[in-house]
Formats: sequence, structure tokens, C-alpha cells
Amino acid sequence: MILLAMFTSELEAQLLASKLKAAGIDYKLQDSQSDGYKLSVFEDDLDEAREIYDAASTDGEIGGASFDDDDINFDDMPTAE
Repeated sequence: MILLAMFTSELEAQLLASKLKAAGIDYKLQDSQSDGYKLSVFEDDLDEAREIYDAASTDGEIGGASFDDDDINFDDMPTAE
């Protein structure tokens, strides 16, 4: 899975997670004690998930999230056999 965003607020992380779920996008939400809440999606869903995240950010529904391309971890991605 690929990191989509990190949040300091659990409420904001849950809000984005609910929007992803409504769109049929699988996600993983992790509570990292020191880093906040990490929300990850599968690579195939990344573009659509970013659109949902951007729309929620633009609408002011969520804020305080960050995305960093350096956080992408392809080692955790499932591979097609």
C-alpha cells in the first residue's frame, strides 16, 4: 500500500477514510503514536484517492494532512503473478 496522507487529527483521518470507503476504495488507517494517523491505499486506487483527498481539502472538510512522495513504499505492494 502507498501512503496517501498523514493526519494529526483522528477525526479528519476517519472523514477521509469514510469518503474513500463510499467510493469503493480499500484503505488502511494506522495510528502511529509519534507520527499521527497514516492513511494508505493500493497503487491502483491512488489517483482516485488523491482526487477525493484534494476535493475534501479544497472544500475545507479536512486540513492538517500531508503527503510526501518520499513516503511511497513499493516493497509493500502486492505483485501480480
